[in-house]
Amino acid sequence: DAEIFKEYFTAVVEPKRGQTVRGLALNEDDLSIQIRDVKGSLRSFLKDDLKSARREPRSLMPSYAKRLSGAEIDVLVAYLRTLKGPPVAAAAGRRREPNHACSDAVCLDRIGRDAEERPDSLVNALEIVPGTVAAELGSGTGYFTWRLAERVGAAGKVFAVDTRQAMLDLTAETTRKHKLANVEFVLGRENDPRLPAAALDMVLIANSYHEFSAPEAMINAVKRALKPDGRLVVIEYADEHPDPADATEGMSAEQIRAEIEPLGFELDRVLDLMPTQHGLIFTLRP
Repeated sequence: DAEIFKEYFTAVVEPKRGQTVRGLALNEDDLSIQIRDVKGSLRSFLKDDLKSARREPRSLMPSYAKRLSGAEIDVLVAYLRTLKGPPVAAAAGRRREPNHACSDAVCLDRIGRDAEERPDSLVNALEIVPGTVAAELGSGTGYFTWRLAERVGAAGKVFAVDTRQAMLDLTAETTRKHKLANVEFVLGRENDPRLPAAALDMVLIANSYHEFSAPEAMINAVKRALKPDGRLVVIEYADEHPDPADATEGMSAEQIRAEIEPLGFELDRVLDLMPTQHGLIFTLRP
């Protein structure tokens, strides 16, 4: 309970009829909520059928403070850390043939994308604090940019980066619709996002890393732009669940790690809340 991420708060759902259900919230909107209950079953509820739905800032995991000694807990935590695996060896040069199949406004703003990608759950999981300085590489139509800008608040800032001016114009239009004035629009290059040095707390690359024609140069540029405690968040469609609109572009988590970790990053967290995508959070290696 001491350091629990909000995505793992206990969700408590009280139906108007039937028993109270506890679990982890997977997705929620104005009309419904979906949770995985304590038995591992998926449960979906319409909010009109509920007395209440709330989050409690505690974990579903039982406490072992009285069952294990301090030394035993240290051993357990050390073991759990090994499950991330050792640093991944550098990948051989991966041939990239970007096809930009899902790079127009119609695809990027398609009906059903929210259900596929759970963007609000993702942003919640990133625990962004007001005043954060962030960037999105490949801003597209601003699908994630406006959400980041909303979270960092007026004291924060978001750099929206794209290599196409037409996409930046669409991002700007989206941020205006949401009445956000804390976004700077940057026309990047194929090998350089043109971000300020050592200035960013977080860089998000969502569904665009596979399109980088010069991935090593771009990641090195990201490294230069991050503060020492900054984070790089990479979201990509899994190779076993490729984007239906861009089916040749799925990547495995191992491919992503093998390209990024040798450049001075280490895997910090894996986000498993998206049904068809990998979510990897990297930090700079000390």
